[in-house]
Amino acid sequence: MAVDVHAERAAALPDRSALLALEEAAYELGRTFPTGVTSAPEAMRILQELFAQAGAGAPPSRADDPAAAARRVLAALAGEEGARTLVEGILADPPEDDQMGGEDVVADLTVLTGVIAFLRLHVNFRFKRDNGRNTVEFRIEKKPLTDGALTALVRAVLSLMNREP
Repeated sequence: MAVDVHAERAAALPDRSALLALEEAAYELGRTFPTGVTSAPEAMRILQELFAQAGAGAPPSRADDPAAAARRVLAALAGEEGARTLVEGILADPPEDDQMGGEDVVADLTVLTGVIAFLRLHVNFRFKRDNGRNTVEFRIEKKPLTDGALTALVRAVLSLMNREP
């Protein structure tokens, strides 16, 4: 069985370094694959719409353990063709913890941003406003997502945020 060196490197990161590494990765991926998301409520709206379209109930509002979730998102991103080189570089020289403590809100937002960056590698999404109601549209290369693809993405989000699918 092959050892996933990126998952091992991510797993070895101290909590704050894992969050800082994910924050850096999400920021850089956002520059390459813009999401159009400007706030945590918009990011949650994307997850809510994804889960609704997949018939999967409500998404988790936060990760059970943000640092562990950050490590899982980093490992998942390292396995993605569009993010591999970036994440490999970050894991090879992770950011150092330059603060005495972190805030839970910042940790939650970092994980949420990382999950959205992961989703953006798989789908395009855009916000639409119809009759005063905001909706999110998901597409893969100009085609709507299939139910199976939606379900797979929901399972990925749940596993990244430490929830059972």
